[in-house]
Amino acid sequence: MIIAPIRDRTLRSIIRRAALPEEDVFHGEADVREALHFGHPRLLVCRAEDQRRVLAQFAPAHHSVPVLSLADPTLRGWRSAWETGSLAVSQVDDAALRLRSLMGEAARKAEWVEDVYADLVQTVGRGLPREFRGFSRRIFESPVRYSTLNSLGAPFGLSAGALKARFRRRGLPSPYQHLSWFRLLAASRVLSDPSETILSASYRMGFASDGNFCRWVSSASGLTPTDLREWNGRLLLIVRMAERFLSAEHLDAWQSFGGVFLRQVA
Repeated sequence: MIIAPIRDRTLRSIIRRAALPEEDVFHGEADVREALHFGHPRLLVCRAEDQRRVLAQFAPAHHSVPVLSLADPTLRGWRSAWETGSLAVSQVDDAALRLRSLMGEAARKAEWVEDVYADLVQTVGRGLPREFRGFSRRIFESPVRYSTLNSLGAPFGLSAGALKARFRRRGLPSPYQHLSWFRLLAASRVLSDPSETILSASYRMGFASDGNFCRWVSSASGLTPTDLREWNGRLLLIVRMAERFLSAEHLDAWQSFGGVFLRQVA
């Protein structure tokens, strides 16, 4: 997830093109604030002249998120470089290629979602389809925003019923089962922080009480929140997910979605 509280429409387009096709990009104040308080953004992008204001506006939630500030001389330099020797036909696409490199350097080096994917790849012995990444990354990074099938289908223009039908036609376990397990992994990420209590973790996951959170973890996984704090508990979630959702047939089925779970940039 990239958060970019920027008003300039051209720069917004550049950022969206530079982001991964399977991740959300948020610009609005309410979305940015929600992402900082409840989600796991990998980078905050802002204009250099706005950096102090932006960090003050969203303090203290921004403290753990890497920041990439873009100065006007850099943006002007990209335009001059495009005019003299472009990397792409359009100036926006050219700038996006240059920005993508900067974003990769500035973003979290040990990004936890990529660690989850690496563990799953090692467990199943093959790569994960982009469609699977597009569906799962949003839940990993925004477990509160994407807590229901209706909210999950919204970015793709799909209703809960349409999501269920697409999974059913491909012989995949229901999208709700996937949603629950992806949110469990997100919960394990929150609980891996020793400074997080069960109560604060339940808040970060969108539950009204720690009791509701504990009951949800237990019923969905057979484990306790304390189990999910430990490396062994998180590894057990990975292994069980691979067994239930990532057989060879399931992985082949994911490849037939045809880009529906990838972000369409404007």
